[in-house]
Amino acid sequence: MQQQSKFRKYMSLISLGYMGGTIYVLMYIRYVFYDQMIETMNINNTQLGLLNTVCAVVGFIVSIPGAYLADKFDAKKIIVWSIGGMTALAFIYAVFIESYTAALIIWAAQSLVLFSYWPCLIKYINSLGSEDEAGSSFGMYYMINGLSGAFGNAAPLWISTHFGGFRSAMIGVGVITLIATILVWIFLDNEKKMAERGVYLKGDEPIQLRHVKYVLKWPGTYMLFLATFASYTVYSNISYFNPYLIDVIGIDPDTSSVFSVIRSYGAMLIAPVGGIMADKVFKSTSKWSIVAFIITGAMFAIVFLFGPESNPTLVSIYSVLPSLIIFAFYSITYSILRELHIPATVAGTAIGLGSLSATVGDALWPAAFGNLIDKFGNDGYTYIFIILILDCVMGILNALWVRNHDRKCKSGQRQMDLSGVSE
Repeated sequence: MQQQSKFRKYMSLISLGYMGGTIYVLMYIRYVFYDQMIETMNINNTQLGLLNTVCAVVGFIVSIPGAYLADKFDAKKIIVWSIGGMTALAFIYAVFIESYTAALIIWAAQSLVLFSYWPCLIKYINSLGSEDEAGSSFGMYYMINGLSGAFGNAAPLWISTHFGGFRSAMIGVGVITLIATILVWIFLDNEKKMAERGVYLKGDEPIQLRHVKYVLKWPGTYMLFLATFASYTVYSNISYFNPYLIDVIGIDPDTSSVFSVIRSYGAMLIAPVGGIMADKVFKSTSKWSIVAFIITGAMFAIVFLFGPESNPTLVSIYSVLPSLIIFAFYSITYSILRELHIPATVAGTAIGLGSLSATVGDALWPAAFGNLIDKFGNDGYTYIFIILILDCVMGILNALWVRNHDRKCKSGQRQMDLSGVSE
């Protein structure tokens, strides 16, 4: 049996981490270049939001077939295809950057390019090293992921302010993901070569149709759906501080974009604190979620005290603070599984169905929030922050539901009936 060198193992992780932090830069480029995209394509806020709605709808359609196809094709080929395809789309967008029609096609195409990416990525990382090294592999991956994500957004921003604006920035995105494509092509082994070393890729079991009826009857499935929806909603839509700072507070777009990079990626450094709070301090993900949602909701409410007369620097710095709390509980969302008492036999199906709520959020909120800004102007941001506060309330109520569910399961009052499922 051949042994993989430590150098190649770590280069595989570095390559995957760098790729993972940059592969979604184009898809969510509005987080940093919100006003620049509107100006370049001459569109409104609703139309900008619809780009991610279209992307999410197509992604929803291909997600389940993609999970199955991930087990039919070589993982390295799918990963290279995914990042290579995103590179090509970035360069194509740079060429047709003023066309909204082209943007709609490109955003839909991104989901087609990434149809099997996530399952292959997870099982590839999970299979690097021995069984007892999986945790450290994921830890290293996410550390590199955060750093490369910050670089993948900060570098295009720097390019746009020094070398010709938004089009140059998109060319920069293409170059950044091209580097990622080359790295994974060089340093990832294909499944045949890994099998020669006795390593077989294994990942999370995809949704099993025969298990669906069992998980749909289990309250924990809906708790997972709501927990994911609530945490992902505040995580993804904190990006609206970007146009808020420009439209309401009056700072320039480039400065707002800098703070957006810090909110979206710099704050990821605080993510490990969430694990400490859930495991060591509260010894419960649901308890920590309740506290975190209360703090986050209160911080969104404080925004109502700001206005055009407020100090721009103070408000800009404050806009970063909610992300420090949000990342500390969003990053551990799935650790709530231990309180949902979902048997391992059907866990893959429950997770798959619960995870769809993030796609629902991507399809719903960008267009809805964009429409609020178009319809009500700066008052639209008031409605956006009210909705985010209500989302936090929903997160609190769901966590309380989880607490009650956990107590019933531990006392034997509630148990999933798997009599018709064979192991």
